[in-house]
Amino acid sequence: MRDDRFDAFSALLLELYRVSAEEPLESYQDAVLNLIKPLVPFDTCMWGTATYLPGQGMDIHTIHLHEQSQDMINEYAPLKHMDTCATEMAGLPFATRGFHCATRFADRSAREYREYLRRFGHENVFISAFTDVHTGATQWMSLFRADIDQQCRSEEVEMLDLLSPHLMQGLRHNRARHLERAHLNGEDVSEALIADARGVIHYATPGCEGMFRAEFGALTSRGRLPAPLLARMCEGSQDYVGRHLVASHRVRKDLLYVRLRLPGAVDRLPPRQREVAELMAQGLSHKETAQHLGRSPATVRNQMQDVYRKLGVRSVAALAQALRRSREL
Repeated sequence: MRDDRFDAFSALLLELYRVSAEEPLESYQDAVLNLIKPLVPFDTCMWGTATYLPGQGMDIHTIHLHEQSQDMINEYAPLKHMDTCATEMAGLPFATRGFHCATRFADRSAREYREYLRRFGHENVFISAFTDVHTGATQWMSLFRADIDQQCRSEEVEMLDLLSPHLMQGLRHNRARHLERAHLNGEDVSEALIADARGVIHYATPGCEGMFRAEFGALTSRGRLPAPLLARMCEGSQDYVGRHLVASHRVRKDLLYVRLRLPGAVDRLPPRQREVAELMAQGLSHKETAQHLGRSPATVRNQMQDVYRKLGVRSVAALAQALRRSREL
């Protein structure tokens, strides 16, 4: 690498890691893509995670589109089995390639896919991809050029190959910092992770795997959410409450931000007692709670006595605090 390009590369790396630390989650990818354009010019980009299915193409888990419409992804779905660029990259531990699409898809059998590429300005494409050997999931980035004559030069492929690990690591840092700031601020937090809707874990604190093994045993596989936990999260916002862990989650930018903690006294309350406790903590009286639940005031009073005993609290204010802490994420 020439001295001037090395200096530009070094300065860019410093800026990339600064952005990963300071940029909001929603804008990080656009910010760093704009930073690399002077070194590897491109018009549009898609950046995401996927699993390659032989004969079917890429099953996309997450996707970020830069200067590109959602129509591009919608139209890609029925044609993805024709994407031989993805086939070439699938399964490689780490690789970067440049493709001239008019040449790559010149055969008559690829005519429909070639027309699709032309329609969305994908005349030349750089692809950089990393495949996790444990999960089979690929993190990849495709940079597109609309000018058919602006082919991918070898030195540009080399530059992107050098940059890509830092871009991927910067994204991981950015997500992890967001997780730390927004989701690890409760005193009872034990572990936390980020996963996609297919259950592939993108980031996890060290103790997550141990908690999964305690709760799910043989169902635990490295780098993925256990199937029962993923199923519960895909159903909605209800927490998973097990014998050895409680898992709460939020969805942010198509990712699951998950907190794992040990079960506490609130989690062990029977559903009927939990209902009473939640209403009383909102300020309802015994009579109002009884009317709301269709129970007698005496039943509600007895249930509340059990709740106070189990939680070790003596007032509605302390009860509300205990419930609030159990929900914090």
